[in-house]
Amino acid sequence: MKTSGVDHITLIVKDVQKSKEFYTRVCGMKVIVEEKEVVGLTDGTFSLWIALSREGKSPPFNPELTGLNHWAFKVTSMQELQNIEKELKQLDIPMEDNGITDDGYGGTGIFTQDPDGMKVEFHALKKLSVGKYFWDKTNNAQPKVLKT
Repeated sequence: MKTSGVDHITLIVKDVQKSKEFYTRVCGMKVIVEEKEVVGLTDGTFSLWIALSREGKSPPFNPELTGLNHWAFKVTSMQELQNIEKELKQLDIPMEDNGITDDGYGGTGIFTQDPDGMKVEFHALKKLSVGKYFWDKTNNAQPKVLKT
């Protein structure tokens, strides 16, 4: 089975308008569909859909339960990540570790939260190292097994 990337992500939120404002103002996404209980957004590479729960009231988001822990916007350079950090500070958006941090897996990122408390990351990946696998993103290469 072969896929070619993420097509879309759907998040259930408590307030569609508040989430739309966050994802457009803070994350730079553009509205592609807007209805009363659902908004579709895009950054040009995938779509994000935010919607009210069809089941009624839902419990608060907890990143440590089974399911979504966080999701990340791809950032192409350290300079762009620094620009995002500056913009988030200007918007008074709280960031984990007060801004840019090393993720421990070959990347650098900024973690924040959306209006529902879901963790959102802005991530610049150079090399991915997980267990015995290593993936150098600069060459668009396939993951390779590290020599031990």
